[in-house]
Amino acid sequence: MQDLHTTYLGLKLKNPIIVGSGPLTANLDNLKRCEDSGVGAVVLKSIFEEQIEKEAESVVDENEEYLTHSDAAAFVRGNITEQAVDTYLTLVSNAKKSLSIPVIASINCKSAGRWTEYANRFAKAGADAIEINHYVVAADRNIDGLTVEKEFVNLVHNARKSIKLPLAVKMGMFYSSMSNLLYAFDKEKVDGVVLFNRFFQNDIDITKQTLKQGPVLSSPNDYLVSLRWVALMSAELKCDLCASYGIWNGETVVKQLLAGAKACAVCSVLMKDGMDAVGKMLSYLSAWMEKNGYAKIADFNGKLAQENIKDPDLWERSQYMKALQGKGV
Repeated sequence: MQDLHTTYLGLKLKNPIIVGSGPLTANLDNLKRCEDSGVGAVVLKSIFEEQIEKEAESVVDENEEYLTHSDAAAFVRGNITEQAVDTYLTLVSNAKKSLSIPVIASINCKSAGRWTEYANRFAKAGADAIEINHYVVAADRNIDGLTVEKEFVNLVHNARKSIKLPLAVKMGMFYSSMSNLLYAFDKEKVDGVVLFNRFFQNDIDITKQTLKQGPVLSSPNDYLVSLRWVALMSAELKCDLCASYGIWNGETVVKQLLAGAKACAVCSVLMKDGMDAVGKMLSYLSAWMEKNGYAKIADFNGKLAQENIKDPDLWERSQYMKALQGKGV
């Protein structure tokens, strides 16, 4: 019998499959379904700093005539924020009381601010770890890339300074120097980095000539970007790497583990195919390990990371070269 146990963020997981933050982890009933499916851990749906702030400002604007005093407006903003935090605290507490697998709280933040205080309240409610999500659309031409990345590192620095629980950073893929940024996070002593976040994308309806929501779900080939970066960095960093974005089947899980990922976060495949997809992934992983003579994940985890293969430059190759020769390209 193959041993699928692994560790992520210092937490002991019965297997490397984690349900990522999303609709499937937004309430207790769904969280129980996640556990019943056999996953190793769950990341609760994120509490969104930006959304809370917008809701608070909307209420203040709607009641502007009654809130002319600045202290009154501040009180309303604070009250709305506290209600959102209290709701999340209840979810964390109920999840920990009901589940036997690790529960990771998630915060989507845009700046260094009071949310670090909330993270420690989530810890007191029973969260096993904290995952912070950060993403900015660098649309201001007056702000260069270095500034954007320095602000991100500063946010992580403040988070690590304030949060005592195991800490993971979930990030997007659009940065000028991914390896430099990952090293900076590692230097801040984060426990893990999730590669990568899938963010909301706009699309255009050419019939109505209006904006519309882009595809919500990832696709099975989206894993290739995270696979490369997991392989490039897993053996160089002290922190754990969790592969996310495009994890649709057991074959992809095996690939990410070979590249050096400690865990794989899934979401889209569960929303499309249901919770049975977890069992199929785990069965595939177990069968593959048995076929290849691996008793436990540690026997092959990171085997194909850049530092562990004969031609490490393969992971850095960005052009097709021989791959397209004779293909009419």
